[in-house]
Amino acid sequence: MIHKKDAKDWAREKMRGLWTSPMIAFTPDLALDEAGLRKNIERMLQVKAGGLGFGFSEPWVCSLEERKRAMEIHVDAVKGRVPAYVHTTDHSVAETINLTQHAEAIGADAVMIWAPYEWAKSQEMVCEYYEYVASKVDIAILLYNTYHSGISMTPETIARLAKIPNVCAVKDAVNDVVHTVRCMEMCGKDIVVSLTNEQHLLTMTLQFGQQVMLGTTAVFLLQSPHCQPIQEYWELARAGRGAEASRKYYELQPLREVYQTIYLVLRDKKAAAHPLPQIKYWMDLIGMAGGPVRPPEPPISEEQKADLKARIESTGWMEKLYPNTRAVR
Repeated sequence: MIHKKDAKDWAREKMRGLWTSPMIAFTPDLALDEAGLRKNIERMLQVKAGGLGFGFSEPWVCSLEERKRAMEIHVDAVKGRVPAYVHTTDHSVAETINLTQHAEAIGADAVMIWAPYEWAKSQEMVCEYYEYVASKVDIAILLYNTYHSGISMTPETIARLAKIPNVCAVKDAVNDVVHTVRCMEMCGKDIVVSLTNEQHLLTMTLQFGQQVMLGTTAVFLLQSPHCQPIQEYWELARAGRGAEASRKYYELQPLREVYQTIYLVLRDKKAAAHPLPQIKYWMDLIGMAGGPVRPPEPPISEEQKADLKARIESTGWMEKLYPNTRAVR
């Protein structure tokens, strides 16, 4: 566990590279797929993920006991090979603290917390929430700025929260380069700031020195153990080799466009939804453990599966990522 007194130094030193967070895997009968969770960890390490998170995708359809068990599996499976964080946000402030303390007890490095969907009615209320929760726990906290909470934190709010000792980074998932750059200007000396859309990673790295892409499925959907195009162009960009990085970046554009299309619903400011069925189906196609979604989320239809599979295959990238295999089923 990273303690609050060490959180900001740890983030500056260790939060680098491509970090990702998988979906919660379920078996066909909708039970927690413990073997699948472990399998996914190994795949993400094979694609050179720099850090691994867990627990955002479907916490609202899991019991607290299931969430705690899944957190335990995640931390145990990572085994300290890379930094491991878990999501601990809940409707209840008391349960958010409960889950966060559980993360401390099982040895997670950090937790990611986003503004709660009911309490977050103003920027002041968001600050009060984070300040209260942080005062009750010792572990490092990663902020999550997302439209899912029903409010987008302003750069001014994030700068205020950056003064909290536990708070060491922000996943700025509002898909707005100007917003993220403003956060960097206001509090980049206090916390690590990350815009999480892979589409903007090249710009954020070359132009603004972003050191980590925090928690995106692109890391494992657009890469494979055999081929990591995002990692390649990111390393080139960090080395100052912009022209080479750009060529690598644009080679991935056909597959990136398929990925970005299914994520459009996530970036809707008025009613952000999550493309869980599509992501899980894509995971299943490439040999990971996605599985079904739990009700009331509607499953992906056979027609939708066929369309997504055809679009992925049409890019030509599956042959590059998975040569001499039948990765896409």
